[in-house]
Amino acid sequence: MATERDYYSILQVSRGASQETIERAHERLARLYDPAVSKKTKAATRWQELSEAYEVLSDKQRRAEYDRRSLRSARVGSGAALRGRLAMPEFISSPYFLAGATVAGVLAIVVALIAISALGGGSGESAVSNPTVSVAVGTPAATATGPTGPASPPEVTGEEIATGSGLKYVDLQVGTGDSPSLGQAVTVNYTGWLAADGTKFDSSIDRGSPSNFTLGQVIEGWNEGLATMKEGGKRRLIIPPELGYGAAGSGQIPANAALIFDVELIEVQ
Repeated sequence: MATERDYYSILQVSRGASQETIERAHERLARLYDPAVSKKTKAATRWQELSEAYEVLSDKQRRAEYDRRSLRSARVGSGAALRGRLAMPEFISSPYFLAGATVAGVLAIVVALIAISALGGGSGESAVSNPTVSVAVGTPAATATGPTGPASPPEVTGEEIATGSGLKYVDLQVGTGDSPSLGQAVTVNYTGWLAADGTKFDSSIDRGSPSNFTLGQVIEGWNEGLATMKEGGKRRLIIPPELGYGAAGSGQIPANAALIFDVELIEVQ
């Protein structure tokens, strides 16, 4: 039931989401899982979960109380887990021991960084994530014989569909398998470009390895865009800044950048 789960995950938003974002997410998911029109097998269950989550997160007082309870539960849970694993000797809890251990840890980190710098370690690549799936910026070069993602967005044909959130998509190939639900792991191949000038900033094809992540833990444009795909399908996603990396940007993705992704849904696990 929804009371045993994370309401934020149910609505596919982060804990810092604004009221407007929560409203928009609920509206989108409610349309997707409305039992009166949805053909999804778990539509009624998801509808109930969405309703319960929205009732709490749309009310400021109830949301604040829910956040406090969640924080307390997390602290109690982590403390209990630690106590269950081992009983610490009394000297470890001494403030003198803890202070010494902290200093030693800092010194070890500094020494390691100096050693890495001296040896020329690190590739200089950065990464973009939101909040848990990573998109490597500064894509490694593919092998001479390996496939690569297009340098710029290729021309596509098909009906461009706009959703209420501002997302646009074009189905390049409709799949025949299952559609992913919130919390399911998926495997995809993709290439991403900046909509403004067509600059490619990442491609799993260039790296020669599909990307694996859990739906609900990536940018909102992906969460929404993949939720209505079917396994084996290919789709172009045109993502506005508010469903991507917003005003903060990330790595080679500048602030308020609209994004284009060509995505292939390889597997729903």
